[in-house]
Amino acid sequence: MDTKPKKLIDRLKTGDILYTSCGDYAMCYHLGIVVSDEKGKRIYHNSPENKNKFGGSVVCEKYEAFTKNRQVIKVIESKVSKEKIIEVSRKCKKEIWDTFFFNCEDFVLEIVDGHRRSDLRDTFKIAALGILIIIFI
Repeated sequence: MDTKPKKLIDRLKTGDILYTSCGDYAMCYHLGIVVSDEKGKRIYHNSPENKNKFGGSVVCEKYEAFTKNRQVIKVIESKVSKEKIIEVSRKCKKEIWDTFFFNCEDFVLEIVDGHRRSDLRDTFKIAALGILIIIFI
């Protein structure tokens, strides 16, 4: 009987959302969504460093490449199918990462919820508004 705990990669399933660190940025996280099949564990994600063959920034990478300079912070299970992940990825294939309209969170939540939104971006907006109010008071 094998009593060794499974590695994270072995526990990942299609639709799992990975929250990872953002390299050198402390107040940031990066999201990707898992497809697990006969080709292995692959992560679909949107990042400003990415460039796909259509000129967009949505790519599919092996788990090892995705986590190379990132630490996994948490994993959230979703019931999204492989087909839905691929469908939205194809729809977004020409879009370029944008801080305000199409970041990693927008991409993943469009797959999961059917619309774009970014809690991180909203947090930064509220913080900026608070700072402006303090400055002008």
